[in-house]
Amino acid sequence: MSAMEHVRYLAGNIGPRGSTTDGERRAARYAADVLRAAGLTPVTETFSSARSAWLPYTLSFGLILVAGLLFWVGGRWGAVVALVLTLLSLASVLLELAFRPNPLRWLLPNGESTNVWARVAPRHKAREQVVLIGHLDTHRTPLVFSTDAWVRLFRTLIPVGLASVVILVGLFVAHLVRPRTLWQILSGPPVAVVLGVVVLTLQADLSSYTVGANDSATGAGVVLELARRIAEEPLDHTEVWAVLSGCEEVGCYGADAFARAHRGELGRPAWIAVDSVGGKGADPTWVDREVFFLTAHSDRGLLTLANGVARRHPELGAAASTFQGAYTEGSIGHKHGFRVLTLVALRRDGRLPHWHRPLDVTENVDPDVVARSEGFLWELLHDIDRSYPG
Repeated sequence: MSAMEHVRYLAGNIGPRGSTTDGERRAARYAADVLRAAGLTPVTETFSSARSAWLPYTLSFGLILVAGLLFWVGGRWGAVVALVLTLLSLASVLLELAFRPNPLRWLLPNGESTNVWARVAPRHKAREQVVLIGHLDTHRTPLVFSTDAWVRLFRTLIPVGLASVVILVGLFVAHLVRPRTLWQILSGPPVAVVLGVVVLTLQADLSSYTVGANDSATGAGVVLELARRIAEEPLDHTEVWAVLSGCEEVGCYGADAFARAHRGELGRPAWIAVDSVGGKGADPTWVDREVFFLTAHSDRGLLTLANGVARRHPELGAAASTFQGAYTEGSIGHKHGFRVLTLVALRRDGRLPHWHRPLDVTENVDPDVVARSEGFLWELLHDIDRSYPG
C-alpha cells in the first residue's frame, strides 16, 4: 500500500479519530496491521491522556473569571482568594503550554490511548537511531480555526489573554497594598478578555472532530510507508523506530509517553516528527525552529542534511521555515533532549491548508505533495545513515 492508500483508509474508512475515542483506537489497530504486513513486529503500548485540548484552558480561565468576581464583591479577603486562584491558574496554564505536569492535568478527566511502534533493524551493527513519528488522532473544528482571519485573531488573543491575567494579578496586589475602588474598575477590561477566552474554548470543545486527512493521516501514512520500504531495504547502520502515536492533538501525550518509556534505549536519537504533509497548494517544509510557548530549535546537523537533500533534489520543492503559533511532536523530542527535525507541508503564506476545519478531507490532500514529502524523508534517512561519524 502507498502512503495515500493509508490516508484514504484513515480519513475515509475510519473517519474522525478524536483523542482517546474509538476512532483513534481503530486507527491504532490499523497501524499495527500495516506494520505486521510489512514483516515487522508491532508493539502496542497504552497510556493515560487528557481527552480535550481545550478543557484545561476553560478551567483555568474560568477560575480566573471567578477570581475577578470575588475581587469585585469580596473585599480584602476576596482579593486574597482572587490572587491565589489567579496565580495557581496562571502557573498551570504556563506549565500546560510547556507540556509539563500541572494541577490542571491532575484535575481533568483522562482516557486511555495507544501508541503503536516497530523497530526496523539495519543491515549491520546499529550506530545510529532514528525515530519517525506521526500521530493518528484528529482535532476538533472550533470557531477559532474556521477561517484564516479567525486564526490570526486567536493567535493575538492568546498573548492578550495571558497579559490580561498578569494585569489582574497586579491589580489584586495593588488592592491588598492600598484598597481603592479604582483597582476594581480597572479590572473590568481584563476580566472581559478572560470571559472571551472561556466562551471560545467552551465552543471549541463542543465542535465536531475533523476526519484529519492532512492533519495528520498524511503524517501517519508516510511513516507507515517508509517503515515498509525500510523493512525491504534496511539502512546500513541506522535503526529506525516507526511510531504511530495517539493524543497529539491534546498536548502530545503519546509522543511524551513513548519518549519517557524508551529514552534509556534510544539514547539521543534523531527524532523526526512528520505532520500534515499533504495539503493542496503546500510544499514539503522542514522546521528550523518551532515557536509555541517555548522555542524548540531543530538540530543543526539534521538541518545541514535537510539543506543538502533540498539542493540535490530541487524537484521535491522542499524548503525551511519557522513554525509559529502551534506545536508538533518535535517539541516533545526537544523536551527530552533528542536531536529534532520536523517535516510539515506549508503554503507560501506559512499556513497549513484546512487546518482543524471540516474541509480537511481526502479530496483536499494532494498526492504529489505527499509523495514529495515521503521522497524527502527517504533521502534524509539515507543521508543520516551515511553521515554517522563512526
